[in-house]
Amino acid sequence: MLLTEVSEITNPKLPTISQIRDYLEAEGWSASPPGPAGTMWLRSGNRIGIPDIEGEDPHLTDGILERIARSEHKDKRFVTNYIRYYRTDVTLLQAASEQSPSESIPLAAAATVITSARSILRASGTTAWSERSHIDGNYAKQGDTVVERARMDHTLRGPFMIPVLVPLPRLQAPGTPDEADASLELFRAAPEPFERRVTRTLAQSLLAVQEVIVQPERSPTMRDLHLAVERGVSREFCMALSKILEEPTIGEFKAQFEWAPAFSAPETMPRTVEVPSEAKGKLDLAADILRKQRVEPRSIFSGGIVELRHVGDEPWGHITIATVRHGRSCEIRVRLSYEHYQEALAWHGQHRAVIVEGAVREGPNRRLVVDKPSSCRPIDEALLPEGNDGPLVIPDKDCASIERQYPTS
Repeated sequence: MLLTEVSEITNPKLPTISQIRDYLEAEGWSASPPGPAGTMWLRSGNRIGIPDIEGEDPHLTDGILERIARSEHKDKRFVTNYIRYYRTDVTLLQAASEQSPSESIPLAAAATVITSARSILRASGTTAWSERSHIDGNYAKQGDTVVERARMDHTLRGPFMIPVLVPLPRLQAPGTPDEADASLELFRAAPEPFERRVTRTLAQSLLAVQEVIVQPERSPTMRDLHLAVERGVSREFCMALSKILEEPTIGEFKAQFEWAPAFSAPETMPRTVEVPSEAKGKLDLAADILRKQRVEPRSIFSGGIVELRHVGDEPWGHITIATVRHGRSCEIRVRLSYEHYQEALAWHGQHRAVIVEGAVREGPNRRLVVDKPSSCRPIDEALLPEGNDGPLVIPDKDCASIERQYPTS
């Protein structure tokens, strides 16, 4: 699971006693009443003693991890990393040398990667709160708070790789509706933490860049940029990625995502996204278009499914999306045909976020509702049909000419 490759090539750092307690509680271990020496944790006949101590004792922690690994029949190195990153999303950013694989790169290139990595995360923090084609210095406070709490772990052996850590808060328990209808089919899940939404936005933005800007054998069209912006891509995101690829010693940029085990990750989201240095020209063009011609998202919102409901033999069902709208966290209920609702059940089981297009109205009890969505699909779904090259957009300093060829609407 998390950082298994790393555990094979280096001695993993130990989690804190607090992280171990958090893990045991979340994974179903029960704590007995504390005694003078500490607390005994129990599960399935196994007993783990956790002392109440101030500070950290590496030898003591190592012994606790040994007992946990033995009780769970797992490798201790795996358990060590798993607990340490239990509530932390890890993005491994790798700058591959153009000449040959190396454990080092020029200092100037390393400085560019680190600075641009922060810019990429910051842009994702803002577009996770509100999709924007051009941030223009108006970064979201909520996203900046996530960036401030993010950490950079020690670099890893092998190709130059930087682990960026985004801690997640404890999950909120899903609410229990007070409805007692025997014909009601109801599923309720905990909402996605905003910190996870930021990391997910970074991942889906890189995927959108790869699919609609880099891979097609043409320059990006306005339709392409609409699709990318709706998934979190901004001018600032493109510029920061281009800055990394501008370094002459970097032949490829790669991001690998290791999702915190405490919160289920989308099963279909690629774990690794690669962008070659040859993509710099297309990224620069996309950034230039987004600067000159703002691409405003349509009536679209995205997020995880936190509720599914269906009553009796009704020909429709409802899903509820936890999202951000007009600068506020909220939930929006979407009505789907029963066939479409059955698809949403599968998406929910795969922990896939969805993107919905449709008019939002205020229903009873001030609930936000979409009665007739024009589109509702997983946000990680392929954006362009295979082989869809489309017409070529010739780079032009006058972006209005591009807009005339490929209007937004």
